[in-house]
Amino acid sequence: MSDTFWTALSATATAAAFVAVTWQSFLTRRAVVTAQRALVTADQALIAAQAVALDAARTRLDGQAPAVSVRLHDVQWPPYAWTPHGMPVNPWPNGYKWHFPAMEEERIVLQAHIAVQNHGPVHVTLGFQGDLYFATDPRPSAATSNLLFPGQRIHTLVLQKDFTIKELSENYEARQAGLPLPHRAEGSVTAHNGSDNGVTDVWDVVLTGCPVRPVAERQGLWEVATSSLPNDSGEDLLEYEVQPSRRRMYWVSRRRGEQLPEPIFTINVSGEPPAIQP
Repeated sequence: MSDTFWTALSATATAAAFVAVTWQSFLTRRAVVTAQRALVTADQALIAAQAVALDAARTRLDGQAPAVSVRLHDVQWPPYAWTPHGMPVNPWPNGYKWHFPAMEEERIVLQAHIAVQNHGPVHVTLGFQGDLYFATDPRPSAATSNLLFPGQRIHTLVLQKDFTIKELSENYEARQAGLPLPHRAEGSVTAHNGSDNGVTDVWDVVLTGCPVRPVAERQGLWEVATSSLPNDSGEDLLEYEVQPSRRRMYWVSRRRGEQLPEPIFTINVSGEPPAIQP
């Protein structure tokens, strides 16, 4: 046979081998892609099952959570003048003026009462942090842990802090610039029923505002602001939430500091498997 025949035969065999290898590669790749999709589906099913289990655990703990409410009321206006002798009782009169810098270190007290009530059938343990005090005579005392029995309500808790007139003038300037007010009274109330596998509820309470303003056309002169609302309530000059929002922490074990994680669903929206690396 001629060399041409053998050359043609060799070329045909090479082409056939190439087709076979290509086909085998295609089948292998398809098998890998199918396996990857199966793994993705299995992973998503596992994540979904875990999320459902976590959600069920949180729902169970919700049903056992303490029924406590926290509410701000009787926010003092006009604001009190600070005193070193005990609870402030005398408000600054509307229109009172301070000359800067000579009087900028004089102080104003912002104060709001906080009602905490246990609506549930079991006692709860309360905790307090920040600018929270029990309004006892003659001096306020820092609020500490306290038991709250079924139906009981705390009446003597106050959120209170004193500020220099200079600090409150900075609040006014921040509001005029559309910025958050830098000086504020802040605290937190926590409640739990002592269960190791339970919940802790947290309310963050904040009181701030702009109780002073500059006197028009008088440089360096500030005065107690006048509310534009009926009865001079001061609500347009102060910032606070009457019913602060609650944060809830779920515990696997409070004693060991182990929290229940958030249920998270992860779904591959496109349905495409991860790319195969060469």
